[in-house]
Amino acid sequence: MQTACQTPDPLTAATLALAIPKVLDRLRTATATAARDLPDLSAALDLLRGAGVLRAVLPSPEGCGLGWARGTAHPLSDLLRRIGSADLALARLVEGHVNAALLVEVHGERPVRDAMRAALRGGALLGVWGADGPEPLEWVDRIEGGVELRGRKRFASGLGHVDLAVVTARAAPGAPGRMFLVPADDPARHDHDAWTASAMRATRSGGFDATGIVLDETGYVGRAGDLMTEPWFEGGVWRYCAAHVGGAEGLISRWTEVLQRMGRLDDPVQRDRLGRAMAEVVAARAVVEAAARAVEEAGDASPEVIERAVAHGLLAREAVEGSCIRILALCERSLGMGAQDTHGPVDLMRRDLSLFLRQAAPDAKLDRALSIATDAGLEALR
Repeated sequence: MQTACQTPDPLTAATLALAIPKVLDRLRTATATAARDLPDLSAALDLLRGAGVLRAVLPSPEGCGLGWARGTAHPLSDLLRRIGSADLALARLVEGHVNAALLVEVHGERPVRDAMRAALRGGALLGVWGADGPEPLEWVDRIEGGVELRGRKRFASGLGHVDLAVVTARAAPGAPGRMFLVPADDPARHDHDAWTASAMRATRSGGFDATGIVLDETGYVGRAGDLMTEPWFEGGVWRYCAAHVGGAEGLISRWTEVLQRMGRLDDPVQRDRLGRAMAEVVAARAVVEAAARAVEEAGDASPEVIERAVAHGLLAREAVEGSCIRILALCERSLGMGAQDTHGPVDLMRRDLSLFLRQAAPDAKLDRALSIATDAGLEALR
């Protein structure tokens, strides 16, 4: 693992792609241990640090601008898919890390970019926490300078792992949200009990109390409303989808192992189910890669091209969700109660994938994509 005082080797998307397969088996072992014991992905995150994944979001030559530099969408899609096949909670944390770096690099001024990059050189994990709790996060100007935050966030993933998080806060109820980069590693601000879902436990999600945090220009990320800028906002949904596809691939792999162990892999009915699941996941992978390419190419394009890319991403989300739901159903039909065995290899991935698919406002996302597609024509979504 690199330390803050060492000079890392130059990192490219190609070297990153070569590094990940070497640690996949160890990632699966480390995440399985996290699921059995306390939900702690520290060992898996250390493996990713050692492979250069966390610093890959730095600009070249220290990183490759993963997720925000041109030419990195396909490597990122592949990375999230591979990590998702090992563990979806880990993929969720990596996606948040990349998204946070993207938001700071695209919208932030030099002081906050420099602060983030310095933290990344020290091995920091980043996150994005946008959901408000009962006390919505607000910011106020201080007479002595800077701003102070008041309120809480919920669904904050990576509590205890994330060092810096991009959060949204409003100047007043109904005002557009503004992004801030905040220190996130104070355990006194963490509420692990706020996460009551039965799955994705290893993300260490929960509540975060930001009350009293004071920030200067090293914590300001853009202007109010910048978070909604496309194609980086809803257009970025393809990153989640890449992780979902990886989870589906991981589920199929574990399912196949169970059938092999049971001596049922030659059963024609089981082979039909497995074959249909594999067809679904191969198609879903192609859909995500096409959406990733469309969104990346729209980064500096006209508003019309950006809107079409966003629609492409949102329609990909719908397609991937459908594929994953069908794969889950085929697996559960195939294994019966075995798919629900908490000591078996399938149940954790099955539960995590089922929960991770449940993103906010899916009907509104589909409706937006439909409106754009009907105006532009399906031929324009390429």
